[in-house]
Amino acid sequence: MTQIANQTDFVTVAGKKIQLMRGGKGPPLVYLHSAGGEMEWTAFHNALAEHFNVIAPAHPGFSLSEGLDQIDSIHDLAWHYVDFFEQFDLHGVPVIGFSLGAWLSVELAILRPELVGKLVMVDAAGLHLPDAPVAEWFIDDLSKLRELLFYDPAGPIAMEVAPLEPSEIQLLMFLRAREATARVGWNPYLHDPKLPQHLRRVRCPSLLIWGREDKLIPLAHGQYYAQHIPGARLEVLGQCGHMLPYEKTSDFVRLVTEFVKSGENRS
Repeated sequence: MTQIANQTDFVTVAGKKIQLMRGGKGPPLVYLHSAGGEMEWTAFHNALAEHFNVIAPAHPGFSLSEGLDQIDSIHDLAWHYVDFFEQFDLHGVPVIGFSLGAWLSVELAILRPELVGKLVMVDAAGLHLPDAPVAEWFIDDLSKLRELLFYDPAGPIAMEVAPLEPSEIQLLMFLRAREATARVGWNPYLHDPKLPQHLRRVRCPSLLIWGREDKLIPLAHGQYYAQHIPGARLEVLGQCGHMLPYEKTSDFVRLVTEFVKSGENRS
């Protein structure tokens, strides 16, 4: 795979210093990261950048972005992205969200429908389903966390993304990501109680992609989203856990690219 040129800059959005990763050519596509705070240029970023101008900001408090003191809820985070999109004149653009980022993306699509042209939600947080609870993400045992997140926790992908002995920088970024996630997802735990009643407000074409063996956020959450977002479609990938963009990079990029480039509309 050709390595696509990319760069990381810092921009100021409504008084917050924000880390911003960009790469690729073509139409803009915004990627909103997970609670893991993935702000390295990964294989899936690179593959997406073969088709799109990938715009990947770090949420306030994640990586080297500042402004966490102004964030107390997922709605504060969504309003931050209203400012971000308007500052960069991003209107009607495709948005991909992974896990926490997927929850954030649907909140944004509800709050400001004109900003999101197409919506891709990957193993999304945001719901509370009593019969299919979200597992405990706020744990200190990295081995148990790896088992929770990956289909093959001992495989090379899991070991590369979540090594047995993380570097000081990796550990620092993990701790910052966990603190920032707690600001929006500690109580209530990784969901918005009012979100289900507003899913009907999503106007854009929407695609849900889920790992069949996701042990963190069960497939039932993807099925619920697909049933309650008008016209949404659900794609399920087998032999795949929560870390779908890493574990199924080719399928992930193919599904995203076909969906974004298609003339698919809300039914």
